[in-house]
Amino acid sequence: MYSYLRCLGLLLAYSYLRCLGLLLASCCMLLGCVTMPAQPDTTQPYARLVLPDTIRLLALDTRAFDARLRLTDLRVTPGTYRMRFAYAGPSAAHAGQQADPYMLEVQAGQQYVFEART
Repeated sequence: MYSYLRCLGLLLAYSYLRCLGLLLASCCMLLGCVTMPAQPDTTQPYARLVLPDTIRLLALDTRAFDARLRLTDLRVTPGTYRMRFAYAGPSAAHAGQQADPYMLEVQAGQQYVFEART
């Protein structure tokens, strides 16, 4: 009886570890697909774009970003940028709503803070 329970416990532990391993592997694979955009080094002149959790940056000029990527702080080189945003806040009526492309000229050493208004 004792050896049967011990064998059953080992089988349950093995299946638990196997499920945990599969879960971790799939999470790593999903995270590997979503890459952070290239940002200038802190020794180069840059401006900071600060986005709340309710705004997703979809595109910056010709660079498209995965909508799953939650960018809250992004460093960019000075210049003019065309940005596309999507709303990801709690309002069900506005969820996924995309705004018209937004043009912004950024200056080095400045911080640009965005907020969502519905």
